[in-house]
Amino acid sequence: MAAAVYFSEKFSEDAISRLFERAMADTAGRIGTGDRVAVKVHFGEEGNTRFVSPANLRPLLSCLAKRNADPFLTDANALYRGRRHNATDHLEIARKHGFCALGVPVLIADGERGEEESVIPIAGRIFRKVRIARRIAEARALVVVSHFKGHILFGFGGAIKNLGMGCGSRAGKLEMHSTLKPSVGEGCTHCGRCVEVCPADAILLGEDRAAIDPAKCEGCASCIAACEFDAVEIPWMALASSAVMERTAEYALGAVGGKPCVCVTFVNNITKDCDCMADSELIGRDVGVVASVDPVACEQAAFDLVRERHGNVDIFRKATRVDGTHILGYAESIGLGGRDYELTRL
Repeated sequence: MAAAVYFSEKFSEDAISRLFERAMADTAGRIGTGDRVAVKVHFGEEGNTRFVSPANLRPLLSCLAKRNADPFLTDANALYRGRRHNATDHLEIARKHGFCALGVPVLIADGERGEEESVIPIAGRIFRKVRIARRIAEARALVVVSHFKGHILFGFGGAIKNLGMGCGSRAGKLEMHSTLKPSVGEGCTHCGRCVEVCPADAILLGEDRAAIDPAKCEGCASCIAACEFDAVEIPWMALASSAVMERTAEYALGAVGGKPCVCVTFVNNITKDCDCMADSELIGRDVGVVASVDPVACEQAAFDLVRERHGNVDIFRKATRVDGTHILGYAESIGLGGRDYELTRL
């Protein structure tokens, strides 16, 4: 059966409210009084202004308040170095970008250095269990607010990437970039903290820096969390895009975990790169907002609407040379959702 997807070309508070109300109705009352709702957002990296505006979250929060739900805004720490690398700096960038003025708690889902996680069993082809940021895993329901834009590895990123990569703990993010093993760079101070926390005894202190044995490394990311000097490095481009997409789709499956989930995707300010970077070039025209309880259908509709708006051209593949639709097919094949949908224009 085709999933219901709602679409509005307008970005007004009234339009967003009506869109969200329609999608919320499809949860059949599964989000209500006292339910702890994780509103998964991206707070934007330093120098980025294209993330979903806090003003666009007000209609969603108002709708949840009417249902007496208990929402909080959240994101998990990034694996890369930046202002979102630890909870203290992450919360500060959230405050700077206006998210702390919305009247609801703002929580970093996986703790100060990305170490707080819950292990969730899934029926995946690659994983049998995934590591999800604890506060997201423990929430009763999810509202996933995404910015649809380009990405160097995914081609494009929206609800599925936000659920998978965005909800994974630091160890989970490393696992999604699988076969990548960290190494120690020049920033090492020889403190030995990474040696102390490594559960695989894969790290030894050399004469001037620590060294990680890739054969022993389990990819748990404990060393990354423990290093206060950002000396642990990740070889980002060592894995094919398709493999990262598949792992991320399986993490998205674990993040949802059978709980009610409403996806709201803003298709505007379409950039070549993701919001984890400073503003990059705009590659497309504004389209509107889509919402659905089906993450795959929501993503497929966003992609189709962008193509339609740009003369049936895949602007993401043109900009990144990556076929982002691979994640849609894989996500459908593992039961995250379906690519068929019925679009209702509001």
